[in-house]
Amino acid sequence: MVPAIPLCGAVIGCGNVARHHLEAWSRIPEARITGLCEVDRERLAKALARVPTARGFQNAEALFDDGPFDFVEICTGPSNHRALVEMAARHGVNVLCQKPVATTQAELRAMIDRCDDAGVRFMVHENWRFRPWCRALRRELEAGTIGRPIRLRLSHRDTRALRTDGFAEQPFLATMDRLILMEMGCHLVDTARFLMGEIETVHATTGRFGKGHPGEDVATLSVSFVGGALGLLDMSWCAPPDLARPEWALNETVVEGSTAALKLELDGSIRVIDLHGRAERRAVPMPPDDDVYRAAFVATQQHFLQGLIHATPHETDGSDALRTMNVVWAAYRSASDGTTVSL
Repeated sequence: MVPAIPLCGAVIGCGNVARHHLEAWSRIPEARITGLCEVDRERLAKALARVPTARGFQNAEALFDDGPFDFVEICTGPSNHRALVEMAARHGVNVLCQKPVATTQAELRAMIDRCDDAGVRFMVHENWRFRPWCRALRRELEAGTIGRPIRLRLSHRDTRALRTDGFAEQPFLATMDRLILMEMGCHLVDTARFLMGEIETVHATTGRFGKGHPGEDVATLSVSFVGGALGLLDMSWCAPPDLARPEWALNETVVEGSTAALKLELDGSIRVIDLHGRAERRAVPMPPDDDVYRAAFVATQQHFLQGLIHATPHETDGSDALRTMNVVWAAYRSASDGTTVSL
């Protein structure tokens, strides 16, 4: 049965990143946010000012008891995810969960099982794959534009670990023992899987160079894909700002193939370069510059909602997220042991 439109939803966690999620929901006519939950009174008040028709709660159980809701988006840190996902499942509420989805495999498996048992949908908010250039890169790969894929090079760089105010907007990051590989690595791994298929092995190195935080702020992953291609996933929070567009998450991306290569340009277009060095630019339709970042949230949340409305698969459901996080956890084992880990 097709659910009634608009679907009623709630958001748990109203910290810094939640403003992008709330703005995205306001642009999706099939959704109506009617509940907000946040333990911090000041953050809750700011969120309610953005969504004045929503009811506010400081306790998640009280939020669910006040329902009903068709879905909930969980925007807290990963340490709270399992309890909140299982609470939503007990109340029969579909779940969209912020990344990183879990700190351990056991936690994530438990979330998947509880949602399956309750018959509710469970998706992880991996929004990089929904950015227009990422969709365009995949279309080129599927069309055989570069022949057989040989290697993916994907980088994420910014300066936050070196700046005194680098973690000001998300101070909890400065307390994490597992940092860039957990926080950003899941994005890079999910994007790599979306473009190139499943990852078979991973060898990782990590380092910490900034001050005032215990977690790693640089990580490099060498991976192999089931199809035979290789990958280099490079992430640093100790890099100069001119190497990337962090406000877009427009990262240096190159896919090398047997007949050509695909290179992502700084305007979001794709350059196809053949073996003789001839280049052809492929335009990618883009939102206005000041909306590129948030538009990916809209696309991700719209995909989640359409899956609920039409009973269609979610690209980043629990099982898919497990495959991504298994690579992240394997990378930590590799960095610790100095070994190549098979998935």
